[in-house]
Amino acid sequence: MSEQPPDDAGHRRGWPWAVAAGLAGIAASTLATALAAAVAGRQSDLALQPVELALRVGLLLVAPCVGAVLAAVVVPRGGGRLAVVAVGLGVPIGPLLVLRLDRVRDFGLPSSLLTVGVMVAWGVVGAALAAGWWARPGRQVQRTDLPVAPGLADPIEAGGDPGPRGPAA
Repeated sequence: MSEQPPDDAGHRRGWPWAVAAGLAGIAASTLATALAAAVAGRQSDLALQPVELALRVGLLLVAPCVGAVLAAVVVPRGGGRLAVVAVGLGVPIGPLLVLRLDRVRDFGLPSSLLTVGVMVAWGVVGAALAAGWWARPGRQVQRTDLPVAPGLADPIEAGGDPGPRGPAA
């Protein structure tokens, strides 16, 4: 008996979800980063208190990750690994659009390498957050092992006694 090669239709079905997840990652990351930039202020001077500066920088660092979770909430689970990778690739684009990170190269090689490292970290953490959201038990359909209440299921199918028979028996 010969086996047929596996059908890759399942692989092709994941592409639309991956595209949707990537676009959702870009949009949500851009939105979260724009909101964080608006809260942090555009003209932050160097006279800020260290705590205030740390809060503003932290807010801007966390915003793309919040965007990844927003993308995972909006896009239903169904793209598999492709969707997770698409969110991971889409998340760093938001800060590129909002924060104008193209100007970092003017500060030299160390700043550019640090920026690339942060963007890679955003992508990895964003993909992990999206995968974690989709893997939550609350997002999956589960069946209960509890017994079915009397009268709600066929007694023979539920494995119970059919009960007393009526007067016709």
